[in-house]
Amino acid sequence: MKRAHWDRLESDARRVVEAALNELPPELQAAARAVPCLFQEWCEDDPDLLGIYSDFSPGEMSEANGPIILYLAAIEDFCLDEDCAYADEVRLTFLHELGHHFGWDEGDLEARGLG
Repeated sequence: MKRAHWDRLESDARRVVEAALNELPPELQAAARAVPCLFQEWCEDDPDLLGIYSDFSPGEMSEANGPIILYLAAIEDFCLDEDCAYADEVRLTFLHELGHHFGWDEGDLEARGLG
């Protein structure tokens, strides 16, 4: 991937993540901001993976604070295949992975519209 293209993807993703954090309820913001969000092009083990949260325990807020990793080239490809907006998918993927930090399993995430 060319550097200018990566820089655009990363810059856009940083803006989306910051906006998503700002929209969280105040009681979640401090904990959410403590979780690092990192950006990579692809997951080496699963190129279709859009994001991941390290140290997920169902029903428990993680003490490890992640990190969240968003795979931006995978998200971009997904958006091209599914005809959806990159910013929307970055937001959804970030909030989905952040939900794992709070101990929400796939059912909890689906119920919150983050599935």
